[in-house]
Amino acid sequence: MPTARLPALAIPPITRTAREAEEIGSAVLGADSPRASKNYNLVAREILQKVISTGELTRREARDAAWCLWETVPAIASSSPAVTSLVRATEISGKKQPFRALASSYMSGYAPDRPRIAEISAVLMRLAGSMGRPWGPLQNDLNLFDVVEGPQNLARMAVERSISPTEVLSGYGLGAVNAQSGFSKCCIARALEQMRDGKEPRHDVRLQWVKTFALRDGRELLFQEHGPLVAEALLLPFGASTPEEGVTDKFLAILLRLFGDPRSQPAKWARMREAATIVRRWLTKQSLRQFLEVVDRTAVARMWKHRRAFWGAVYERGLISDAWVVFGPLGAVAARRTFGKEISFATFDGGPVDKGHAVLLLRIGRGVVAEWSHNGRCIIWNDSEARGSPTLHLSTYHAADLRSPNGESPSLAEPVFAITHSGADVYAWQSKVAGKLHQMTGVRIPQSDYQVK
Repeated sequence: MPTARLPALAIPPITRTAREAEEIGSAVLGADSPRASKNYNLVAREILQKVISTGELTRREARDAAWCLWETVPAIASSSPAVTSLVRATEISGKKQPFRALASSYMSGYAPDRPRIAEISAVLMRLAGSMGRPWGPLQNDLNLFDVVEGPQNLARMAVERSISPTEVLSGYGLGAVNAQSGFSKCCIARALEQMRDGKEPRHDVRLQWVKTFALRDGRELLFQEHGPLVAEALLLPFGASTPEEGVTDKFLAILLRLFGDPRSQPAKWARMREAATIVRRWLTKQSLRQFLEVVDRTAVARMWKHRRAFWGAVYERGLISDAWVVFGPLGAVAARRTFGKEISFATFDGGPVDKGHAVLLLRIGRGVVAEWSHNGRCIIWNDSEARGSPTLHLSTYHAADLRSPNGESPSLAEPVFAITHSGADVYAWQSKVAGKLHQMTGVRIPQSDYQVK
């Protein structure tokens, strides 16, 4: 019975660099590429049959077999005799073509857990020194074909030079390595790990590297599984510090686009909890800024400067553990214009509220604060878990749910404290709110902290 013909294997698209390499001759760049006209599934089957019958491969067969190691059905790497024959044919050929094919296939299909990759790595390390440029210098300088050290060393050089791994290889004269090859993928992962661990302390350089080499068009992950590494490489070098606002805004714009807001989409950050903690801290400050800067454009300056000073002092005392802003239509437009399209906030979906008004929701201690803009009140619920207390990070709110159920109630003994912003010039409302926050947290905020200079 005749053997059924296997369907042609879909070979990944050959990059422009690879096509140019074929045009000028692979001898120039020292690399090799699969032939688009070949059915490599069929080639793999023929190679396996040849090994069974003779145990030997010709130079041409070795070159073809190199492209059948891992991606074909059947895969040459699944057969120990076939790999042994391929290694032997590559070593005894005396020519560079089988080596180039094997080296190029190794880099294209590289993954540290590939079957038989240690054997392929070993023969490439043995032969590289006699293969001339670029393979000899690459092996000598970077131990390129060592399964573990090769990607680490290439990644280290890429980070040190602020270029991509493929650009490092190109500098040695190897120009036919796809940026999405297995080896490049692993090198990018190693580079991200090194940046996460502090190898690139310059925040602007690190951000640009990630945008250019770990993202596609600066907007989406080049490799989805690199998501946690990207977040950690960007964030962990900051540690407990909070950089200036211009820096956090740039980083947050990228991170929120890639992973969403950890306050409202925590599942997307589940694999990177330490990074999520840093982002939440930055977002707390950014939410406070959203409220202050957007409302500042429409509020009375005489009144608003006192609120800015007071809540800034509360933040600096470390009392605000979370923050969320609710905007009317005018504030929503202004916030997007000021902070970018990726920022998160809520909007009103009902209730009597002016289109320019906003509410700043704060988690302080066990309680929740609702700071209304303009002539609205400052309302504090003692217990965020109590019935009627607002929940942070909803997408919409009814205005009535953010107001005091009993009108003005300045007594510290009540479960809901509410006060107007009267007497700001003599720090009347500020001292009362500071007293309430002291009751809730045990932390005193002296008037000197929020005094308008």
